[in-house]
Amino acid sequence: MTIRRTTLTAAAALLALSAVAACNDGDAQSAPTAVGAPATASPTTGATPTPAATATASATPTPVPTPTPTASATATGAPVDATGAFDPAVALANADRTPYAATETMKTTATAGGQVGSVLAGTGRVNYNTPTREGRTETKMTLADSDEPALWMETVNTGTTIFMRDRTKPGSAWRAEELGDKARADDLTVYVKALVEAGPAARKGMEQKNGVPAYHLGARLTAAQVKAIDPAEYQKMVDKGADGGKQIDVWIDRAGRVLAQTQSMRMTTGGTAVTSTITLTYTDFGPRETFSAPTTAAAG
Repeated sequence: MTIRRTTLTAAAALLALSAVAACNDGDAQSAPTAVGAPATASPTTGATPTPAATATASATPTPVPTPTPTASATATGAPVDATGAFDPAVALANADRTPYAATETMKTTATAGGQVGSVLAGTGRVNYNTPTREGRTETKMTLADSDEPALWMETVNTGTTIFMRDRTKPGSAWRAEELGDKARADDLTVYVKALVEAGPAARKGMEQKNGVPAYHLGARLTAAQVKAIDPAEYQKMVDKGADGGKQIDVWIDRAGRVLAQTQSMRMTTGGTAVTSTITLTYTDFGPRETFSAPTTAAAG
């Protein structure tokens, strides 16, 4: 079966941008409980979906025992046992809320019938644990049959103003916009909280991520659980026919910082089932940085 490029392109653009917004949404009021949680964990738990609901769904893994901390947790991180393992719940509960900067790398693909229709990729330096999403990033989308970007945007958020320019147009000028919803404060722990509460099935155990010891958490969140995290994102999913929920995986370090996360969901557009998968990684942690307004010289 041949999938129309326009179908995949439209799906990729809408779903990718929606997924990025969901990952960076700091307006969540409470975290839901993921599939597999005890019945008493949260009243927001929805019905358990079948594995056929998503192309990325997998069988429930064997529960991984939670390591026993060897000492009291501190703000600098959860204690580790003799093997270097730590309890993700302790790491999350004692996470330091001091602002910090990290390099964020994002890649989203839209596939249907085994075909990759388009890829949306982005990278940049961003501040976290701050009132707004301060940083400087670039986002570029390419289609399957071309190396030329169909979309290429550069963004600078100074904390008070957002500056944007279209890099597909040589010499394009920066335009300033008010922060609004485009600069919602990031809370990367929203899904971590949901997965920690999901019980043993969501605890995949210790792994190396970006060269750092990390705890892997993963489960499928139903559409109802996504609604509890972000009603606006849930409505976008429903509007696009992506109401089957999301597979969420996160990796955190002992300080409770997210090192990477993936989200995958399936939508139907133009009668075609399209799977969108977004992967984000966070590296090169450091102190909060200052991002100045772009100058005329920098706009070249």
